[in-house]
Parts: sequence; structure tokens; C-alpha cells
Amino acid sequence: MGCGQTRQSFTYSIPITSPEDAKGETAIYRALRARDGLIGSFLDAPEVKTYQDVILRAIRLYGHKEFLGTRTMNADGSLGGYKWKTYNQVLEIATNLGSGLVNLGLTPPTGEHNGKKLNFIGVYSKNREEWCFVDWSAILYGLTVLPIYDTLGPEAVKFLFDQTDVITVFLSNDHINSLLKEKEAGRTNKLANLIAFENPTPEQKQKSEKFGIKLLTIHDVIEAGKANKQEIAKVYPDSIFTFSYTSGTTGTPKAAMITHGSFVALVGGMKENPDYKMFSTDVYLSYLPLAHSFERVAYCLMVSHGAAIGYYNGDVLKLKDDIQTLRPTVFFSVPRLFNRFYDVMKEGLSRLTGTKKNIAEKALATKLDNLRRTGSVTHALYDRIVFKKTREVMGGRLRFMITGSAPISPEVLDFLKVAICSPIVEGYGLTETNSGSFLTYIGDPISGHVGGPSYCTEFKLVDVPEMEYFSTDKDESGQPRPRGEVCIRGPTIFIGYYKDPEKTAEAIDKDGWFHSGDIGQINRNGALKLIDRKKNIFKLAIGEYIAPEKIENIYVTCPSVTECFVYGDSLQHYLVGIIFPDQNYITKLATGLGINGSFEELTKNKSIIKKVLDEITEKGKELKLNSFEQVKTIYLETVSFMERDILTPAFKIKRFEARKYYKDIIDQLYKEGLPK
Repeated sequence: MGCGQTRQSFTYSIPITSPEDAKGETAIYRALRARDGLIGSFLDAPEVKTYQDVILRAIRLYGHKEFLGTRTMNADGSLGGYKWKTYNQVLEIATNLGSGLVNLGLTPPTGEHNGKKLNFIGVYSKNREEWCFVDWSAILYGLTVLPIYDTLGPEAVKFLFDQTDVITVFLSNDHINSLLKEKEAGRTNKLANLIAFENPTPEQKQKSEKFGIKLLTIHDVIEAGKANKQEIAKVYPDSIFTFSYTSGTTGTPKAAMITHGSFVALVGGMKENPDYKMFSTDVYLSYLPLAHSFERVAYCLMVSHGAAIGYYNGDVLKLKDDIQTLRPTVFFSVPRLFNRFYDVMKEGLSRLTGTKKNIAEKALATKLDNLRRTGSVTHALYDRIVFKKTREVMGGRLRFMITGSAPISPEVLDFLKVAICSPIVEGYGLTETNSGSFLTYIGDPISGHVGGPSYCTEFKLVDVPEMEYFSTDKDESGQPRPRGEVCIRGPTIFIGYYKDPEKTAEAIDKDGWFHSGDIGQINRNGALKLIDRKKNIFKLAIGEYIAPEKIENIYVTCPSVTECFVYGDSLQHYLVGIIFPDQNYITKLATGLGINGSFEELTKNKSIIKKVLDEITEKGKELKLNSFEQVKTIYLETVSFMERDILTPAFKIKRFEARKYYKDIIDQLYKEGLPK
């Protein structure tokens, strides 16, 4: 399916069971292509059953082709072009590296799952070619990769090391001091080996020796492998390739165990979908964190097609230069970056005047109208005279883009499609589903939904009575519009949380359904639209998970705050707050500022609102809230939440009722924007 089709052409999913067969939930839905059975492998290569098989097949088919590209540095310190390694060259490095790990005894088994030993290897770095060397060595030699990401706090780091007893971590040199500090604080007691991607400084060597850490370079390990090549290990579809740690905003992070078979199933399903056809000539820019499943899946997809992967320079602020130098043909990103492109491009168009402005406005209106009628994102005339520069921002040769990780506004999505002259596919998935479970079609003219299930996934919606979402719901015209919690099943689903059977049982029921905690509705064409979140945790448009109770519990320790409700719209970048303040505090504050008025009048005063906001922000900083966890604008309520009936008898906020009650105020806060 491609551009130019009408909206009636798209059927995203169909029921394969009767809704009458189950009470309190919908029928089970699958993609039309998968109605007779889910696809869990490469149909064109049935021998491929593991990620290791994916690599070995790529070597046979694309061995001499360019694979990994890294930016060079010019003599004056500026960024140069890309220098490439072939698939064969990367295999040679990964084989030597894996052999070196075995020869030096750096990855002994320190974990176990279902009676099988696990040999862990940690990675702590931004995306770069060495990340792939480690990944491939793990795949070839049966290791389980533990990605460590920057936003893990000290306690989460301690939890990871205590849980796995991992002794060896590969890392870029900018993270050496960080892990040595954790070692000194007693949070990484079993850590014994650091393998640096560059030559460490004398000071780093000295500190490592002091703390009993062996500090090697990746080249040391590669050389140790060259001296004695080891046979690659036997891995199986149920072998655990990687842990993917959840963000841990509601406590310690959970280690989702992802198998080799999960990657094969997801990529196999995408390979069978003609809408996302890829080629060995494709070029992909890697900048999304490899610590998360979205980018790991992208890698496997590229390798399965023999595509080339170029790395960003390490500085997201210079990403535009990477894009224009590499000129990718496919681009995976997140709403945070797409929203930035939208702001810059809209501002550029708004600066036009006179005839140029009139032509640009007509071009934009025409292309948006064509998009919403037919799904077309190109125009023979306007792409040359109006949108040439915006297309070139993305390198000028994109075939399609994918956005995931968080919701994105339909307005932003539609504008970027016509401005960049490229389709943008919206996806939905979770860590526990190994990323992409749903995708829209390339030529779909309607935004605001996440499409249908992949060929390896089936789903259903389960009633959530406490939030008034039911599988029997109908729309305004009386037509069925099922709503409920999104439950997903298929070969891509994780096999559980490491050493946490209780949380695993909460997430995966006895029939193998993963309960996402997201609320969805099924549109008439079988597309899934996400409309709410069941659990007291949500994700902002920047992709960060928020645990509001943690923030509220901090803010209510402030003298000015009696009660607090923190909320974040999933299409917005920041949080807002509804605060019932302490009346005596507000009165004293007003006196000090020389402000007169009733309590109701004082809560509307901008100076007082700012003082309260400053106080809670300072308290948040003191107690180590991240910037994205701080509310950016607030409304001062004059009546207790208890009187509003949005508190439980245990004085917990009824979030569904609170959001419903304060909807207009929340909308107004976002409409007014951030305080000047």
C-alpha cells in the first residue's frame, strides 16, 4: 500500500473471534494478512530463528557491503564525512572481541533463568560503532547484554548491579569516572572490569587500580581474541539476548527479558508487510539510545536487509548536520525531535512576506488538502518552489519515517509530511512488547491513531469499569466503538521481568496476554487509537515517563501546599499542577508583598502564583526531581479536593475524576503556555 490511496482502502485489523465468546472484552483482532496465524519468522528464510542467524544470513548476502559509518574529524576540528566498515569487517571485529571475552574470562555466568545460566555484559555509552561490536559479540557468543542509560539514578544503578552481579562493562571514556564513583560509594560491589572504547587517562587508570578495577581497552580484548579464535556459541530462539530496563519511575527499574526469537518475529513480521519494504541500498541514521528497544529493533531490521547504518556525531544539537551529510533514506525518531523540526519549519514559513508568503500558504493548504483526501505527500510544483529547503533539512532522499515512543499531535504529523515531502508512519509498542506492535500505513490520510497490529501480534481490549471504558461502547452515531485496556499477545512479547515473578504475573496473564495499562479504542477500520492511561503513570511527548504521586508527595511538604494534583497531557512536553494552598501561608505571603484581597482574589494574583511555583520548584530540586518531573505552570484552587470529591477515604487522588473535573482549567493552562 502506498501514497495516493483513499482512506477507505485501509483495513488495519479484523476480529478473528466472536465478541460474544467473551464477556467484558472485545474479540481478538489481527492484521488481515495474519488472520490465519501470526508470523513469527522470516518466511523467505525459514532457517533464520535467532538474531545470530540474522547476522550470519546478512554476511552471506551482503558481506562486502558498507554497514557501519562513523563521522570523521577534519584537521580544523570540524566534522567531516562518513568512514565505513563492511559487514565482513564488523563480523571479524565482533568475532575477535567475543573470543577475547572468552579467553580473558571476562563474562562468567552470574545469573540464571529457568535453569539456564546467563553470562552478562554491560554497555554504557552513546550510540557508536563499538556499541554494535559489543552487541554482535554477545549475539555470536551467547551473552546477555545489559544496557545502562544516563537517566538511571544511583539507587537504580545499585539495583542493576545487585540484581545481575555483572562484573564487566564496556563504556565510553566519559562514563568511566561515573562508574568509579558508584564503585567508591559501594553501589557496584561486584564490578571488576571496565573496557574503555578509547585510551583512558592516567588519572582514570590510577583510580581504577585504587578501587580494584581492571581497566582495559576494547582493543586489548580484540587482540586477546585474535590470538585464539573461539567457535561461536549455540543460541536458541528462547535464549535471552538482552535485558531492557524500564525507567523505574514507580520504584526500582524492572528488567524485561527479550529473547532472540522476539527480534526475529518482529522483523519477520515487518519484512512480510509490503508497505514498509526495505532494500540493501537503504541508509539509516542511528541516534536514538541503543539502551532502549526501539533502536535495537531498528538495527535488527537494517541488518536483515543489508542496509547501512551511519552514527550521529554524539551531539544531538548537531544532528541536522549528520542528517544532511548522511542523507538517510529511512529515519526513525520520536515526537520530541519531530516537534522541534515543526517549530523551526513553521517559524521559517511565518517569516515570509508578500508574494512568497501567499504562495507558501497556498502550497501548504493545497498539500494538506491532498494529504487528507488521498494520503499524498508530494506535489510536482510546490515541492520544487516552496518545500525544497524543508525537504533538504532531512537530506532530500527519505522514503519514509517512523515516529514512536510517545504520542504526537496530528497537526504536527500532517505538517511535517507535506513539508518534508515524505510519509511518516506512527507506531506504538512498549519495552515489554520489544517495541513496535502497531504501525500506520504509509499512505493513510488520517492521523491521530497508531494503525493496526504487526503481522506477529494480536490484540484485544478489556473493560475498565472504574474509568467507564467498555468493549460495548458506541460512538455518537450509535456505531460500535469498543474501548478498554490494550492487551497484546504474540511471539514478540517479553518472557518476564528478571527475578520478579510477582510483577511478571501482573503483566502477563495465564493466557499469555500482556496488559499494557494503556486505554485504546478500535476505530471502524480496525485502527487502534490510544485515549488514556490506566495506571498512575504516563508518558509526556518528550518520551519521559512520569510518576505523579512521587512529585505530589514532594510538593505537599512545602509550607504553601495543602493538596496537589500533577497532570501531564501526552501531547505536551511539560507538566501542570492544581494546588490547594495553605490559606494562612497565602495571606502572610500577600502581606509581605503588599497585596490586599480575599483568599479567592489572592489565588488569582500572578505574583503569588509565581512565589508558590518557585517554592515547589526549589523543593523539587532539593529532592532531586529531574527537570521534566517539575510542573511548569500551576493553578491555585480555593476549595479542598475532599470537598470536590476527588480524594479517596485514604486521601489519595482519584485521578480519573480529578482530570475530568479540572479539564477546562488544564486546557487553559496549556493554552496560556509556559510563564514568561
